[in-house]
Amino acid sequence: MELGMIVAKIFGGLALFLFAIGQLSQTLKRLAGTRLKQLLQRVVGGPWRGVTTGAVVTFLVQSSSVTVLLLLGMVNAGIINLRQAVYVILGSEVGTTITAQVVAFKVATLFYPLLIFGFIFKVVVRREKLKDGGEFIFSLGLIFLAMKIMSDGARPLRDYPVVIELISSFGVYPLLGIAIGAVLTAITSSSSATTSLIIAMGMEGVIGLGPGIALMIGANIGTCVLELIASVGTSVSARRTGLAQFVINLCGALLFFPFLDLFAQLVTRTAADLPRQLANGHAIFNITVSLLFMPLVGPFITLLKRLVPGDEEGGGAYGILDEKFLEIPVVALYEAEAEVHRMAGLVGEMLLEARQAFFLHSHEAQQRVVQNELQVEEIHEQLTVYLGRISNVMLSEVQIKRKRALFHVIGDIKRVADIARNLAGYGLEKDARFSETALRELEQLFERSGHIFEMSIQSLRRRKKSIAMDINHMEENMGELELAYRQGFVQSQKKDYLVEL
Repeated sequence: MELGMIVAKIFGGLALFLFAIGQLSQTLKRLAGTRLKQLLQRVVGGPWRGVTTGAVVTFLVQSSSVTVLLLLGMVNAGIINLRQAVYVILGSEVGTTITAQVVAFKVATLFYPLLIFGFIFKVVVRREKLKDGGEFIFSLGLIFLAMKIMSDGARPLRDYPVVIELISSFGVYPLLGIAIGAVLTAITSSSSATTSLIIAMGMEGVIGLGPGIALMIGANIGTCVLELIASVGTSVSARRTGLAQFVINLCGALLFFPFLDLFAQLVTRTAADLPRQLANGHAIFNITVSLLFMPLVGPFITLLKRLVPGDEEGGGAYGILDEKFLEIPVVALYEAEAEVHRMAGLVGEMLLEARQAFFLHSHEAQQRVVQNELQVEEIHEQLTVYLGRISNVMLSEVQIKRKRALFHVIGDIKRVADIARNLAGYGLEKDARFSETALRELEQLFERSGHIFEMSIQSLRRRKKSIAMDINHMEENMGELELAYRQGFVQSQKKDYLVEL
């Protein structure tokens, strides 16, 4: 019965830790906002910028797996190349050590005030940034509470010689510890959870430094399973990216494996208490591996090309929607917006072609309108589904409003595309002929409508209220002009009818 309670506490604490890490990740994504997009765009600035970006993004999303999944989507879409992705992966190795450093603090009952004040800020305060700050504090309190539950659950294990002997064997047979760490991380999909559990056991003296380091090295390998699965079916470059983190961590494990005892002795000099030594060991391993790979990125890419043979695809155009971006809704919203602009550009081309088809009776222009409309319909369908899948939980109020606006915008753009196709079709009808006056008036309406559409897209892209106000004024004038032309047409029809009588 007691053993069952021990297992329940350990895995209950682990479950709470995973939940708290998820909440913390969501809060950090909201607080980071569009800075995540800017960080990812800065990857092209050079090796050290890529490494820094990988470390910062991994800290913000609290998962190296999520960072690599985003890279898979970006490489598959042709936004960044394999070399840039490798530098970001090396940075993510560093970023994933921050959580271990935080949980290694012996906070005793510090989680109580964190939970209390975090909850007060989250519930009482109205300002969105302060509410997110309160949620950050509350999530941090949950993490420390989870560590307390895991360490309390692990404490009685010291009275079980079989368990102590098994764990001690990881130091004697480190390969076994590495394998168990890899399997446990593959199951939880979180190296931070495995590392934190090891640190919690270290707090109670259940695990030693040697076995703990072996398990942590295994955790680094196990975290790559999700990326390897996600890379299946992607481009050659994306598959190489998915393999890169696994090869980096595997090479790091092989490099350190013969010297684990010496490494453990070195780590003991970095801190007095075991939990901090475990966190430091994790950090030293990851940082050392990243630094060793920095000057070897060229040969490493050559190795990846041999492991995954094939010609590199050019990649898709920027803005192509990818499910991997949904892991960070702020970035997904940005990608959706980029695709809306692409959709609007196609409709702008349709309006120009529809004008040629209508006034010059061009069959080629009419065919180009039809082809563009098929693309617009496909983009509209994809955007409708994609926007619906972007989680509001991780978006700010402003971003939620932006998402809602994009839903309406794509519907309006789709209607303009339908009108353009209809107009192109009318131009080829033999019975549809107009007088010179009517054609001049229609051309004027065409020109003004096209200008209003262009300004509307500009307003959407630049988010300028002044442009929107100008458009409203132009629309009113357009309505008056249309009414005048319509009344003139009716009057001319009456005159023709009276003459015939």
